Amino acid sequence: MVIGIGGCSRSGKTTLANDLVWHFRNQNQQAMVLRQDDFVKRVKDIPLIRDEIDWECPASIDFELLKEAITFFRTRFEVVIVEGILVFADSSLNTLFDRTFFVEISEATFRTRKAADTRWSKIPDWFVTHIWQSYQRYGLPPAHLPNMSHVSGEVKFEINAILTH
Repeated sequence: MVIGIGGCSRSGKTTLANDLVWHFRNQNQQAMVLRQDDFVKRVKDIPLIRDEIDWECPASIDFELLKEAITFFRTRFEVVIVEGILVFADSSLNTLFDRTFFVEISEATFRTRKAADTRWSKIPDWFVTHIWQSYQRYGLPPAHLPNMSHVSGEVKFEINAILTH
């Protein structure tokens, strides 16, 4: 089974992916997570916005390599979970998912969480706005995705409720 998890930055995608992988492992299934962030292109191949690297656009991701990794690992693991902000931005990638989850948070929650994120020092306000706008433009799931569940990232995940999907 291949599970896709999408949502905006700081919505809880990684937390949900980790919760799911440990659930499946506790059920004696082989499970792993592929993180979209591990499939970014070389910096020189990523577009710029205001002289900053635009990590928030589909052109920053090597979707072909990600699809190859999914194809490789799906034959070796019972469950492969793919998570990322742009995980639904590539239509051919979407065809590989058996189940999908979309983690939703409000813009206010996103901004609060992003302000608290100091991994890369302070992010300028204009770039935080750009991240939200890019999510609105590229990160929302297409309406036709089968087996889609919307999950609130505003509250602690209830893994049993999520698993009923």
